[in-house]
Amino acid sequence: MIRQRLARLFVLGALAPVLLLGLGACSSGAGNTKADANARNVGAADPNRIHVGDNRNVNTTSLSPAERAEIERAWSQFLAASPLWRISLTSIVERGGAGAYVLSENLFRHFFKASVYNKPREVDRVARSAAYIGEPAAAYFAKPLVEDLVPLGKSVEALVPDPDDPKSRIRKTFDHFQIDDFTRRDAARVLIAIGEPAVATLSSPQLLSQARPSGRRYAAFALGRIGSDEAVAALVRHYNATEDWQDRAAAVQALGAALTKNPAARAALEAALSDKDRFVREQADRALAGRMKLPF
Repeated sequence: MIRQRLARLFVLGALAPVLLLGLGACSSGAGNTKADANARNVGAADPNRIHVGDNRNVNTTSLSPAERAEIERAWSQFLAASPLWRISLTSIVERGGAGAYVLSENLFRHFFKASVYNKPREVDRVARSAAYIGEPAAAYFAKPLVEDLVPLGKSVEALVPDPDDPKSRIRKTFDHFQIDDFTRRDAARVLIAIGEPAVATLSSPQLLSQARPSGRRYAAFALGRIGSDEAVAALVRHYNATEDWQDRAAAVQALGAALTKNPAARAALEAALSDKDRFVREQADRALAGRMKLPF
């Protein structure tokens, strides 16, 4: 995994000019309304809409020129780490409408680069802002949990390390950029910061019943760290619904994390002591003993 991560950093450096257009932190947030929250739909998006999830569109034509200028100014403040950013963000979020979604999209793009370049302080800075925005940001940061690839906009050739000989380089053509578990972990951290407003997204079948095991488990862990009544209820439903012992173990581990702040998790953990899988039973015992620590 470490070697794979280093190779991805090398590729990102080679593709920097393209990623700045397709994924980077744009200085003009208001004008960048074309991106889609689902990678599979990118390129088909209406330029006047931001697509969030599968069943909701946010129409940006309602933004006036003055509002667009305000969003652009606010985003410049974020990039400059200006204390005025929070003031501007508050004004845009409290007004409602499409502005919060435009800023959520730009935060996600900034997050992606910060995660790939392993800049935890920048990820934390994104998380604090996403937490203030709340639910509009949740769909963007759930994306890495359900997608494997991010499109680059156009094909690019780059020299990358040869997997059989890291000292050598081979030329490859890239149409997409790979999301890995480092980015999924960081996205889960942002969703935890968003907290209760992210629970509906995290507990949806699109996350907890998806094909990617690590995506399912990071969603469960995020619910456990949030630990609200709704989050615990979602974990209990997930535990009862799955035949995958590893998913049940993840649900139990998440419930163990939730137990530190919500006693509602105890009954489900006690029931898990009778699980048919030994490892799941062991995790339930650890959780009830207060010895559960999640991997992030």
